[in-house]
Amino acid sequence: MELDLELKKYWLLLYGLVIGVSFDILFYDRTLGISYLSFIIIILIIFLVSLRGSFKKSNNLMWLFLIPVLLLASTFFIYSNQVLKILNYLIVPVLVIMLSILVTGVNNSNWPDIRFIWDIIKRIFVPFGFIHKPFLVLSRMDISESKKGRVKVLPKVLLGILISIPVLAIIIWLLSSADIIFKDLFLNIPISKIIKHFLLIFIVTIYATSFLWALAKASEEEEKPKYGKIKWALFFDPVILLTILALVNVIYAIFSVIQFTYLFGGSSFVMPSSYTYAEYARRGFFELVVVSVINFGILIFGKTFVKKDNKKIYVAIKIFLTLLVIFTLVLLVSAFYRMLVYEQAYGFTYLRIFVQTFMIMLFFLSIANIIYIWKPDFPVIKSYFIISLAIYIIMNFANVDVIIAENNINRYFESGQIDTNYLKTLSYDAVPVMERLLTSDKYSSESEETRITGEVMEYYEQEKSELEDQKDWQSFNISRYRAEKLIDKYIE
Repeated sequence: MELDLELKKYWLLLYGLVIGVSFDILFYDRTLGISYLSFIIIILIIFLVSLRGSFKKSNNLMWLFLIPVLLLASTFFIYSNQVLKILNYLIVPVLVIMLSILVTGVNNSNWPDIRFIWDIIKRIFVPFGFIHKPFLVLSRMDISESKKGRVKVLPKVLLGILISIPVLAIIIWLLSSADIIFKDLFLNIPISKIIKHFLLIFIVTIYATSFLWALAKASEEEEKPKYGKIKWALFFDPVILLTILALVNVIYAIFSVIQFTYLFGGSSFVMPSSYTYAEYARRGFFELVVVSVINFGILIFGKTFVKKDNKKIYVAIKIFLTLLVIFTLVLLVSAFYRMLVYEQAYGFTYLRIFVQTFMIMLFFLSIANIIYIWKPDFPVIKSYFIISLAIYIIMNFANVDVIIAENNINRYFESGQIDTNYLKTLSYDAVPVMERLLTSDKYSSESEETRITGEVMEYYEQEKSELEDQKDWQSFNISRYRAEKLIDKYIE
């Protein structure tokens, strides 16, 4: 049994070394591409192999977290959006840590519980308490020299290295004096680069080994009782809340009538003299989003902290909370429509698309809120997480850059207005779409058409030089590959 335990420690050290070497090969001085997906797959395989005896059968459903991990990791291989890359670079590791915690059952809180955040943070920093373990394993490494005893290997290896250094220095100096080609070979060795590679592999290996070690040790310990459900103190008077909800809903009812009369009714209704319909529709989408978020806060506060002694009053509160959610949906629809009008007037950008996506997310969260109001046992926090993650994944695969480029170019064909400087800030995903500015008939003047064509060609030349610097296989990306093939058609 002790031998098996020692052998497992050596295997964990080997797994950590594989992770360290893989990290160096895939990421050192490389642009992210297929390398990120490859590294995540390596991590998952090592995780499965190294901790296969530590998985809890009761947590088999948690393996579903593999789906968002692999989907988000694959975006580095498929798309080029830099904003989402930065977010995914942070989100994917967190999801991997969540997966490792849940399938091994080392968490003290259920994952929809807000205290689960501490489980994640702890799992990130706990390995630092095991940093010394790999060194202890190496120092105790031994081989059987006879049936009676064992001899330490590592001290002898280190001593051999120390003795070899001056000997090798003398030999290399003498051989360099004897052969000029041999001398040039050793003079051209990038010592600083080798040191950087070594340090990177060393640091990643030690942390990865310590992480696996800490996780394995935690999973082998006797299962600790999980934290119970948080019991919030019910201190808020229901009559006060009911009064607040009634007044707020009256204001929202008036606002909703105005929205359906003037905003959704179009220009058929008389507008205030100081506004045109387009100016009226473009105003206030940001404020409406903020108000929607405030409504979420009111609902969660009301459901969590209000006293529930009087059943009739509490039923009335649930009715008014339902009305609050319905009016929130109206606010979101109004804000979304205003954003569409705003985009038609000023064009599409990352921020405007992300705000629209956020509003769509709030819309579906509001549906979950209605269920939660009438079914208190509904796992609302879990539904928030699943809905948010699902919409975020959809946004990753919706190809935001193509949406922005397509709509801005369509707007150019209709109105003759386009911001080519903003199009140039988009990722490689938008490069094929911009070809429409070179090949399609336009309704602008000939000079304007010539100017835009020149700007696109200049942009293609700039991108061509950058693409030529990303030829290594680790950086391979479908979006970059398509852009390169298209640009080669126009720029030789």
